[in-house]
Amino acid sequence: MTRDDGQGGSDQMGFLRHLFVPIYMPAILFATGEGALIPVVPLTAKALGAGLAGAGLISGLLMIGVVIGDMPSGYAVARWGETFAMRLAAVIAIISAIACRMATNLIVLSIGVLMIGIASATFNLARHSFLTTWTPWWYRARAMSLLGGTTRVGAFIGPFIAAPVIALSGSDDVYWIHVTACLGVLILLWVTPDPEKELSANLSVARSERGLDTPAPTTGKTARQPLSMQATTDADSDATEGSAASGSRRHRLSVLTYLPILIRLGTAAGILQMLRASRQVILPLWGVQLNIPESRIAVIVGIAGAVDLSLFYTSGQVMDRFGRRWVAAPVLAGLSLAHLLLPLATAEWGYVTVAILLSLANGMGSGIVMTLGSDLATRYAADDTPGFLSGWRVFTDSGSAAGPLAISGMTALAGLWSAPALMGICGLAGAFMMVRYIPRLVGR
Repeated sequence: MTRDDGQGGSDQMGFLRHLFVPIYMPAILFATGEGALIPVVPLTAKALGAGLAGAGLISGLLMIGVVIGDMPSGYAVARWGETFAMRLAAVIAIISAIACRMATNLIVLSIGVLMIGIASATFNLARHSFLTTWTPWWYRARAMSLLGGTTRVGAFIGPFIAAPVIALSGSDDVYWIHVTACLGVLILLWVTPDPEKELSANLSVARSERGLDTPAPTTGKTARQPLSMQATTDADSDATEGSAASGSRRHRLSVLTYLPILIRLGTAAGILQMLRASRQVILPLWGVQLNIPESRIAVIVGIAGAVDLSLFYTSGQVMDRFGRRWVAAPVLAGLSLAHLLLPLATAEWGYVTVAILLSLANGMGSGIVMTLGSDLATRYAADDTPGFLSGWRVFTDSGSAAGPLAISGMTALAGLWSAPALMGICGLAGAFMMVRYIPRLVGR
């Protein structure tokens, strides 16, 4: 959105440290629990009598639940606040995980998995809205990339925690990992001070160090949005005007209120999420097609995940210093190129190369989707941030859900090689949209 002038490195780190306990630590716990149970859901479904197709469908209900939960979670955050929404999501996830553990038929398991997805949508939107409100614009991208990194950390270590539990007591007990993680989230949110009060004061200090007008720190639903809108740049100078314009034609469904904006950048971000979801499915499938042993596929995918994990903070630094398009367009182009190269990988060394390229591109995009959503919410929906973000996440999460479905459909129609080709072409279209619309809508 804007260039970072290099000022205030110490205030940046101090502010981000204050975000660790109320935002990042609960995110790591929640993502760890979810990362542990995701591989177990199809195993539970098969144990209850589902075939391969049915087990895959029940696993897909997790992402479907996320898409379904995006809109009502926006209402919950706007009505009761981010902290309450995170607590509510943790409680729903606990009940749902227990239901999955105790399920005696596929219907109960399906409902439990769907509700875990809805809880995940609520938790993720609450964190996103919280950071949008309380993080200064000059290091917003770094805060968002760290948030994206916490999700990656949880998804990376969750399966490693699940492995010994499966070995000792069976896959069904992995659900207790998610229950324990969500209890940890509730304890953290209960024992820590009110994060809105603390971060309000920290935001005021950070603004004053930059010589910006700083209102007295306040809390409460009516005071929070103006506080987040105080600091603007030339690129944001019409933020209030944009917000007011959207407010004058506001619909009951937020996704309709901001539809013109969402169709442009929301579609591009949805394509990015589709490619991200695609790589998680298509890499193992291509390895199997190359007759690479499953153990080596797991190692290769694990190494690629470590490469991805190592780059998340770099992404935020680039976005804050040079602008969002310098990350969004190259990431989409990189993911597209790697997908297009995958059909040419006919040996293991080529497979490893493409896996690393996919991880490099994806790692450099950590937090970009959330950062763009926050930028647009600040500019066009200052008085309805949760509502805008819920619509934004409907578009982006729909992309995540569509990726595996598109791969299945193309593979059935024309063979596995056609799936990465389709993803690559869609990604190039998304990169063009990022280049075309980010300067126009967000600034630089």
